Amino acid sequence: MRIAAFTLFLAAAFWASAALAQEAGMDLPETVPMPELRPAEAPRRPGDARPRFPVLLLIPKEDSEAAAKVCKAILDKDKMVAEIAGAALWDNGCGAVGQMTISAIKLPNGKQIALRPSALIRCETAEAVADWVREELVPATEAYSGLARIDVAASYHCRPRNNIRGALMSEHGRANALDVRAIVMNDGRRFGVDLRETPIQLLGELRRTSCERFTTVLGPGSDGFHEDHFHLDLAQRRGGYRLCQWNLPVPPEPARNPQRVADPSTRQQPTP
Repeated sequence: MRIAAFTLFLAAAFWASAALAQEAGMDLPETVPMPELRPAEAPRRPGDARPRFPVLLLIPKEDSEAAAKVCKAILDKDKMVAEIAGAALWDNGCGAVGQMTISAIKLPNGKQIALRPSALIRCETAEAVADWVREELVPATEAYSGLARIDVAASYHCRPRNNIRGALMSEHGRANALDVRAIVMNDGRRFGVDLRETPIQLLGELRRTSCERFTTVLGPGSDGFHEDHFHLDLAQRRGGYRLCQWNLPVPPEPARNPQRVADPSTRQQPTP
């Protein structure tokens, strides 16, 4: 109703001014001037807790060029199938300058390990993931027919930690993290932190090698939010502090040989 009334007021004012202008012999524009669009964010009242849409920040040209140079140098190493993504920073802390969309990791033998879906992460983080896969994950999975694919649970996502409103910005919001849902072998087997068929020895290797290469590793038992995937990031902390929280399943106790217990004929007979 307010918009309609305002529009009628503008029209009336225009035609009134037109009549005066005609009497004065003035030239008139061919179209009625329209009011300015409403700002994307109106001023807030005190105590208004509604979410505010972030504002895109202007990135200095020299910063964009420097980041693009780093990304190109990483792509030139031919470790990944990837494309450089546009830089974007928002006033709520989200975004990154220097990021890429990676769809596969190239191995020295020419094979490619697909990421499904593709991951949008910072170029330096992408290279760290590629090195971990090539140098640690592939050898660790050779005994299980070899690695074919990585199922990605999350990469860039502008959100607070664990999607909790009011929490600190997640490294996902800075395009600095990757969540792995599962890894798929060449024979079709699918291993993950919540899949019972996953060998404990393999989970141990995943935890050990990832904690050596990344500054944050979170898995089951860390905070209740990583029970079905594990999280990797390169967060920079004061003093170089690193965080590795991932509880492995407790291996079952070795069972006694059921056949020897159940079959009396297998028991050693006393000598006469």
